[in-house]
Amino acid sequence: MVSLLARIINGYARIIGRILMFILPIAVCVGIIYLNIVQSGAPPEIQLTVNILWYILLFNSLVLSLNGVLVSFSFDIEVKKLTKKGTPINSSAGFRNLERKYKASNFYLLIILLFVALSYGLYMLSTHGYIEVSQWFNVSAEGFATLTFYLAISSIIFAFSATIIIKVPTLTGLTVGSLLQYYQASRHPFILKSLISESISTLIDPITRVYFLQWSEIIANDISDDFAPNLNPEEERPSLAVQNVLVLLYLHYRFPEIIDKDILEKELFRIVSFDSVEEIIYGDQLNLKDWKTIFEYLTKQTPEIFLIIDRIILTLTETPEQFAAKDFWISSAVPPIQKKEESQNILFFILNRKANDPHPQKLEMNYSGTEDLSPRDLDIKFTIRAYNGFVRIPKDTSNFLISEKRQLIKLTTGILYQGTGIWFSVHSENIGSNLVALSFSSNSEPVATQIFNLRVVRDFKVYLQSWGPKILASLGIFLPIIRALLGLS
Repeated sequence: MVSLLARIINGYARIIGRILMFILPIAVCVGIIYLNIVQSGAPPEIQLTVNILWYILLFNSLVLSLNGVLVSFSFDIEVKKLTKKGTPINSSAGFRNLERKYKASNFYLLIILLFVALSYGLYMLSTHGYIEVSQWFNVSAEGFATLTFYLAISSIIFAFSATIIIKVPTLTGLTVGSLLQYYQASRHPFILKSLISESISTLIDPITRVYFLQWSEIIANDISDDFAPNLNPEEERPSLAVQNVLVLLYLHYRFPEIIDKDILEKELFRIVSFDSVEEIIYGDQLNLKDWKTIFEYLTKQTPEIFLIIDRIILTLTETPEQFAAKDFWISSAVPPIQKKEESQNILFFILNRKANDPHPQKLEMNYSGTEDLSPRDLDIKFTIRAYNGFVRIPKDTSNFLISEKRQLIKLTTGILYQGTGIWFSVHSENIGSNLVALSFSSNSEPVATQIFNLRVVRDFKVYLQSWGPKILASLGIFLPIIRALLGLS
């Protein structure tokens, strides 16, 4: 049971504390530089203001560091609880790496406190105790005061640079979705037979994935009798039910004005029982609020997956004839810009529309890119689902977003169920353009060919988080050294 005091500290650290760490160091620096310039000519009010800013900065850093200790302690307690419950947390892929990132973020909070306290001590030394200490070191009092003053500013710069790269985590660090910001999927399947379900289970952190697997198993085992009664084979119904629920939740998140909560509930009742609907919307493991948090994060970090769903809806409502124009309907999500030091997800979705061929179809994908891309060449052979009449798209779909919402939901889910996703990631350190050619073929006959230009750019956020602290830290190191060489004797 987390104490009320711990929750208050965590709430303050996440909402107020981190913001103040971007403001207070700058304010303190400006204040002490001003006092150093005017020296005895400063009004007493200015000196009092600077002292108050110092005390607030010290208090804020102390609260942040205390929060870091509390959340790490809470994290370890939650790990022990889950281990006792039998949750396979220790064997979850990537969990230990995730744990290191989480605790490293908390450790930075202690580093900030250290530099702020050191800065305050050096500042007090440069203004009050520099004469006695300089005599002890047998150096110039004025030069020593100047050196300690610059060291104080340097320590504040170090604290500010650490603030750029920290995250202030929640107190209960093993709740659903709380570790998403520390997790990046390093491996994922090339072939997605269930586009949304398999991609989500790959992208969520190991803890949330454990809850997701339990959640999806409950849904799969609690399907209403009239859900997809004509679907053969019957063993496909559970996986379709899970995907249908996920699509519903995504549509409600993405288009809440179209798929409102009433429509969401009505459609859920068609798929699973009353108890399961209650769990999906208000449950303890994964509820509607949790899913909104997960979707919000994933649509920012990996928009390619959900871009496919949006394009299916757009095609259904605007140009439904495109689905039947060829034997295979192919949609792609290939962002034209890749940020340096990040891998770029490339996604293709293939819908088989060969109505007269009930047998599974095999396709071959050939990918080749410039020398700077990794991977450079890739060939994949895969089986896609045979057409079975499950998806019947009417010619007139103009009312889907107004009065035929159930039909829109049914067809979106059906298309995702019937289709196959191809998901791979490319990486390049080369700034500039990278030409990529990709083709699909069936029985050596061309199906589709695409040539695209993947442009790698420098991202401001990457520079801010990676180079900003380094530049500030370098400034903090060399500033007092240069000043000492010039003025200390």
